[in-house]
Amino acid sequence: MNPSLAEFRDEFQELLLDFLWRQWSALGIAGRAQSSDPWIIDPEALLLVTCTLGRHDPRLFDEVLDWVKTNGTFINILRLKRILRTEQFSGERVLAAVGGLMSSGSDILKWKSLAESVQHGKNSETLFFAKNGQPLPLLGKEDPHFARYGYKRGPIRSRNQSQAFRAIEQTNLMLQLRALFGINVRCEIIVYLLTHEAAHPSRIARDAYYFGRTVQNTLVDMTHSGVIHLRMAGREKHYWLKPDCWAALLNRKEPFPKWITWPPLFSALERIWLKLNEPKLLKADPLLQSSEVRHLMIKVRPLIERAGFDKALSDDRQYIGEAYLPIFLSDISKIFG
Repeated sequence: MNPSLAEFRDEFQELLLDFLWRQWSALGIAGRAQSSDPWIIDPEALLLVTCTLGRHDPRLFDEVLDWVKTNGTFINILRLKRILRTEQFSGERVLAAVGGLMSSGSDILKWKSLAESVQHGKNSETLFFAKNGQPLPLLGKEDPHFARYGYKRGPIRSRNQSQAFRAIEQTNLMLQLRALFGINVRCEIIVYLLTHEAAHPSRIARDAYYFGRTVQNTLVDMTHSGVIHLRMAGREKHYWLKPDCWAALLNRKEPFPKWITWPPLFSALERIWLKLNEPKLLKADPLLQSSEVRHLMIKVRPLIERAGFDKALSDDRQYIGEAYLPIFLSDISKIFG
């Protein structure tokens, strides 16, 4: 086993889990870390990646369940499904189990559609794993709800310590606007325009995960308000607004936090993490490891670039054979830097 790749796997997992704790803590879970990050949190993308990585931290997973019970009304299920259809995430069945659990609450119809998006699991597997990847033993009586989806876990003991999200937290702009305007495309359009000088409807639709025609038609309607403005860039229509007026309305200070298109980045990081957890890869010789991770990066590099983290990546063509392996490790670490 190549110790550098195996050790990096453990370090990478800790980086990912610490990042998830920081993001969820900013949203209001009873966490161990606070966030001063200058970007907007995407709750749908965060929930999707947590359905995979959270299985390696049972406390985080259950704290997120608790948060969703308190704040689930602000989750956009339609957008969540569109992200899942567009990007590659492996936690769809876990997500459906979460939806089934939430469908007993006030948003029964919203969550029920998510719960029924997959068939119940016929084969049973352990829901939680230790940090070394080994299944955690079942403690206490098996939870019947997750068992219906094919996952073995102990009873859910909610601490009910998650708070309603803090509206003026730097990272929570999207949730604040949803609370003000509702769960709809107009909210994401405003968030996008607050964080960009101007934008074309197709760019907003792609980055916010809505249909292009929906965004286009909505923007046309919104210009009649006198708040959303239009300017031509050649033959293209670009829309914009004045952030200073919105800062006063939202009780915030400028500048607004940064927009990051999280779904492709989370999808890429999840796929890298899953690859690093393949036992055959960790036991392979450095040349084969380099070849495997190089092929992986060919697939996920466009996702990382779409999220705006292209500057963290090296030109892999400059590194032949096993010389690429340390470059790969460095590049992935720089994404978190």
